[in-house]
Amino acid sequence: MALEYLGVTADEEAVYRALMSRPGAHLLELADAIALPPGRVRIAVDGLVERGLAVPGESHRFAVTPPDLALAAQLAEQRDRLNEAELALAELVGTYRSSALGSSERELIEVVEGPDAVGRRFLQLQHSARERIDIFVTGRPQVVSDDNTEEAAALARGIRARAVIDRDFLVEPDAVRNVEQSLGAGVDVRTTGQIPLKLIVVDSRFAMLPVAGRGTGVDPSLVLRGGPAQLAQGLFDAVWANSRPFGTTNEALDADDGRIMQLLLAGFTDAAIATQLETSPRTVQRRISALMARAEVTSRVQLGWHAREHGWG
Repeated sequence: MALEYLGVTADEEAVYRALMSRPGAHLLELADAIALPPGRVRIAVDGLVERGLAVPGESHRFAVTPPDLALAAQLAEQRDRLNEAELALAELVGTYRSSALGSSERELIEVVEGPDAVGRRFLQLQHSARERIDIFVTGRPQVVSDDNTEEAAALARGIRARAVIDRDFLVEPDAVRNVEQSLGAGVDVRTTGQIPLKLIVVDSRFAMLPVAGRGTGVDPSLVLRGGPAQLAQGLFDAVWANSRPFGTTNEALDADDGRIMQLLLAGFTDAAIATQLETSPRTVQRRISALMARAEVTSRVQLGWHAREHGWG
């Protein structure tokens, strides 16, 4: 029986289901319907009434409380208990894993395991920012997406946010649209060919990165403090310094031409650019040809040089 995980017995669930199809049924009718002795049905009904799943009427007749009202609260309580158990387990695992480290080392490095725990710690780091958040964005979003990030709230508090994105991220669906939304919110964005790994650094005080480095997963992740966090900041600053600004096209280009130049300079093929802009490769080729004519160049390499010199991408 499915409801046993909410503490409902097999007899209680059988009676509850019978009552759903027989509103106001008599105790003896229920016993006949589910082939149980009246004594067991009486005990089951009393249990349902106590849980708020059934309502007694006159002459030993009963009706059910709608399941979305009666069971939703119990299900939410059960989820809360599971979340508490998950947090307790994560704490025990952290204690076990750090038992071999000295106290000073434990203050510098923390292991966070489980997708939910990794996502929560990412949000906590964003909340803790006082001045700046720096992020490497690569590949497909995993535990953090546009739906569960505190980026907007941090920017509203006056926090400066910088992001370096790479080609692996830009090929994801809606990547360009998401980047443009971040730019509009005030994030400074730069692009590069390939980023070493996913990373967030907060005020040079905290950093978080996956244990597997540039592997596909972010679970488990490391939270760094002190000197290790400052090393992560140095890595970000070095990559930032050698990356290209995104979204700073010259006003002489319209929005679509600006996007095309940014993606072209990032190394995208015509087909990949067309996918991001939701248009056809032929349209992309035609617009690139028009840009070449406008720049008075005869090759895409020359177009790239012209774009860099004139702020086209």
